[in-house]
Amino acid sequence: MSIDALIFVGYLIVLSIVGFVTAKWMKTADEYIVAGRRLKLWLAFSTVAATWIGGGITIGVAGKAYAGKAIGLWGTTIGFGTTLILVGLFYAGPLRRLRLYTLADYFSERFNKKWLGGLSGIIMFVAYVFAVTAQIVAGAKLLETVFGWDYVYGVIVSGGIIVLYTVLGGLWAVSLTDFVQISITFVGVLVTLGMTMAIIGPDQISIKLSETGLFDPKFILAFDFWALFLVLGLGDIPAPDLMQRVFASKDVKTAKLSAILGGISYYFVGVISAIIGVSAAILLPNLSDPQLAYPMMIKMVLPAGVAGLVLSGLMAAVMSNADSMLLAPASVIAKNIFKDLIKPGASDRELLMVSRAVVLVLGIAAIVTALPKPDILYWLTLAFDVLFASLFFPLTLGLYWKRLNWQGAAAGIIGGAIARMILEYALNAGVLPEWWIASLGAPAISAILTIALSLVTAPPGQKELEVFNKARAKMVGTTQ
Repeated sequence: MSIDALIFVGYLIVLSIVGFVTAKWMKTADEYIVAGRRLKLWLAFSTVAATWIGGGITIGVAGKAYAGKAIGLWGTTIGFGTTLILVGLFYAGPLRRLRLYTLADYFSERFNKKWLGGLSGIIMFVAYVFAVTAQIVAGAKLLETVFGWDYVYGVIVSGGIIVLYTVLGGLWAVSLTDFVQISITFVGVLVTLGMTMAIIGPDQISIKLSETGLFDPKFILAFDFWALFLVLGLGDIPAPDLMQRVFASKDVKTAKLSAILGGISYYFVGVISAIIGVSAAILLPNLSDPQLAYPMMIKMVLPAGVAGLVLSGLMAAVMSNADSMLLAPASVIAKNIFKDLIKPGASDRELLMVSRAVVLVLGIAAIVTALPKPDILYWLTLAFDVLFASLFFPLTLGLYWKRLNWQGAAAGIIGGAIARMILEYALNAGVLPEWWIASLGAPAISAILTIALSLVTAPPGQKELEVFNKARAKMVGTTQ
């Protein structure tokens, strides 16, 4: 086994040990789900950044750059990065003030209907099967590069390791490893970029960039770019893993700043990944799979040992993304369906057991889903397409429009989800000529239903308004 492979294996073993150690700390659901609400800015930022900076913005974006697909590259980079900025500016404050455990709690409490929280939880679970699938695909591509493994074997191994330490450690394990992982990721992309420029030369890279037109701002004139930007930039706002970090931050200010800084770092990594992808097109012009561009460049331009560390950093980014995506919807199912609807008197021990069981089920479902289609950005886009279609408008209008009631929220969630399924079927059947009709049509239907039903039914009740006013109140204090 090469030194790079040994380093890579050693890193994965360390992660598993962290899961076993932190499992002993997990005494309550509060610790497992929101890390005791004590994440300071450095830890909150690192876990927000690590939640976002994964296989999509590294391996996926570099693959788009390698293939010369500007719209996919910039739609992903600008779209997902903008999500974090918008959350920091408009969502983190109101939601953190409510001291929730899960995003589904918002729908339960704001509209005084626990079943509405359970319904939103089911949608989050389905969406995040696809989101975790994307990260497992990325992990499999890395294992293919490092060990030369078959894709199917890589999917099983990468998915299994991710599930293992997430099941054991909860958000504390995820947050502690995220700090290390995002640090390795940042250093890794910078070292790879520096060595690439030293080998190729900045002039040759600039010429290639000019030839491909990837950095030509004319891409913003394309309708497909704006459609993809809306799906990713707005669709990922009701993301349960992101909101879990908002709830776990020690106060409102930390929740806001960590999201904004995370968005800036996402733009930064996206640009570097694009340059590395273009550089790979110069040095490795005949790759069979563009998604191998990033890891292959690491092996090519870095010396033995250093390449192992940087590949470990890339795996770190993938795993940080995936563990967050596993834990958040599992927490939603345990809290908002099992505890709120099935067994209100459930103990913390039972809640922990259900959370871990759901992580296992979700992980297995994602592993199975990853096997037939190894396309990272396809699965990511589909995941947040689902959230955009069903949860975005009920969440956003619920925070900023006092007149929104439970009837409107339910109509928007259910109608948007059904519309998205119908439109997806029509798209696959060849009835719809463009993908964006399905991706933007379903959220539009959700918005119309949310507003219309709220206006034609009774105004929200007193309890609904109390939650609305609490979220909007300008409160201060580190305990909020």
